[in-house]
Order: sequence, then C-alpha cells, then structure tokens
Amino acid sequence: MNEELLYMGFYKFTMCAAQVSLSRENRLDLLAHPKVDFLKQRDRPSIYWQDKTLIYSTSGLTARQNELAQHKSVNKMYKEDRPSSIWPVKASVLQAVPSPRLEKLAQAKRVSQEWMEDRPVYTVVTDAAKRTSASPRTVQLAKAKDYLAHSIPSTPQSHQENDNGLFSSETVVAPSARTEALAVPKAEHPQYQHDLEILRHVPASAVHAQASDRVCQLAKPKTRKSIFEGYDPYRISPAAKHADASPRIIELCKPPARRQHYK
Repeated sequence: MNEELLYMGFYKFTMCAAQVSLSRENRLDLLAHPKVDFLKQRDRPSIYWQDKTLIYSTSGLTARQNELAQHKSVNKMYKEDRPSSIWPVKASVLQAVPSPRLEKLAQAKRVSQEWMEDRPVYTVVTDAAKRTSASPRTVQLAKAKDYLAHSIPSTPQSHQENDNGLFSSETVVAPSARTEALAVPKAEHPQYQHDLEILRHVPASAVHAQASDRVCQLAKPKTRKSIFEGYDPYRISPAAKHADASPRIIELCKPPARRQHYK
C-alpha cells in the first residue's frame, strides 16, 4: 500500500512538472530519479491509473432483462399424473363384447411343434442298447487308425530295417564317379593361413629394437585445435586485398533491374 501511495505521488509530481516550465537543475533532478518497478505492484487493480476516484453509476434493468429474469412457467396444456393407480372403469367398457380378431390376438402363443426339451445331464441307456451286438463294419470303424503304416518313410526302402533288425539289400545301387567326387570333402587352400595363437613367443630382436625418428614422429597423436582457437574473423589476408573481381562477379553483385531506382 505504501508503494502505491508513493507511485501516485510520483505520478502527480510528474504531471505537475510537465505543466510548469522547469529549470535545468529541476529537470536533472527529475531525470535522476529511479524508475518504479511495476512488477512489485501486485495489488494494483489495473495497469491504467486514474487520479480521480471511480464513480459507479446505478442503472435499472431493461424490459428484456426483467423478462429473462422471470422463472419459467408451466405449460397450460400440462396435465398432472393420475391421483391414484386405481382407474375408474366406465359402464360401457364393462358391457363391451370383444371381436373375433381381439380374441385371436389375446390367446397365448403356443410352443412350436418342433421344440424339444433339453436333454438331462445324465443320459439313460436303454436295455435294448445294452443287449445289442456290433456289426463287423462297426468293429472295423472302431479300431484306431495306424498312422505308421500309411506314413511316407524318411529313408529309402533299401536302407530300412527288416523284422530281424538288418538292412534289406534287395536293390543295391553303386554310386557313380561324379557322386563319389562330390562326396569328397572340400580341402583347404594351400595359401590359407590359420589365426595366430593368443600366446606366442616374442623374439629377442623385437624386444631390444629401437624405434626410428620417423616411427616416433608417426606415433605422436595429431594436435587438433578447437574451432575458434586463434581465429580472427576481422583479419583480411594480403592476397584478398590485392585481388581483382572478375566481370562475372561484378555482374552477380549488381542488384536485379526491378530493384534499381534511378534518380
């Protein structure tokens, strides 16, 4: 609150100073005054300050506002619920005779002739089913299927075992020369070199060897400077100072004709 009063006083002082001609010393004193930090004014009502107090005008409601302020009325055609669940039946209704169509529609729907009740959980086996005997065809169909007899053998017939556990030699086929040549495993190349052993002997000449100056020079890592290390963007090389632009460069430096304005 004290900061707001201080700001209002400073604002009035500024307005008065603008109306009255100030001397050079008073103007310097005014300019030397620090600016007010508006971010500290947290409780201010608005960013627009006024010298005079706000005067609120009282006005009445219009006819439309009064109409909208009224509560919604019940529709004239609205009928309340019946007072009781027991409705009075007229005498004409009691003496009425239904038509044949109404009697037909009033009949309950019958169950379909094809409808069958659900079977019980435990089925009952009849005595006739217990005393019956299966036919030879039924016995044949009841046997489990032998999948091994109908399966395709994975090995040729000549290499299958017989009942005695020996291989059958009914059809013996001798391989051709090409088959025997293809069956020979592939040999290694004469110049093929196997991987070196992990642990191998180091000769004495390698242990006592001295590196040359060239090897030491190549063994040193490269010195890489950073991007902006020793870089002067305002430095112009001597060659660029004595360079002459070519006719093509001069042509490209000129602005287009649509942007050239002649006085």
